[in-house]
Amino acid sequence: MIGTIDRSEGDAVLQVLYSGDTGELELSGTRQGLLVFGQLLRGRAGSCGLSENQRPFPYERSLSGIALLEDPERATVSIVTEARIVRIQGGRDALDLFAENVESFASEADASDHCHVDFPTCDYIAPESDPLVMAFMK
Repeated sequence: MIGTIDRSEGDAVLQVLYSGDTGELELSGTRQGLLVFGQLLRGRAGSCGLSENQRPFPYERSLSGIALLEDPERATVSIVTEARIVRIQGGRDALDLFAENVESFASEADASDHCHVDFPTCDYIAPESDPLVMAFMK
């Protein structure tokens, strides 16, 4: 396991929202939160808080944790919701590609931008993955 993200602290904050109707996830955060998340995907030390959104509209609920797992057997990254957490699991090369996209988005995107991270748009994402949208917290 690379690590878990499960509580809010400091300026590096994320939230994960989930829609049961579509299975879509929104990973949103502060710029610092998304940058730290990218570093965590690369297996580097750090922590990032996960904020619970009491009114996640248009999503149904806010998830309470992210589990990051490196699996040398996988060539892609799987992003799957399990109860109240999202499990992100993949091979090192695929996790590094995902991290690069997260960090580029966090560094270069405008505050109103969003980015879809899903299969087949991103070939490093496994077909069984839940569709994911990255955005900045509002």
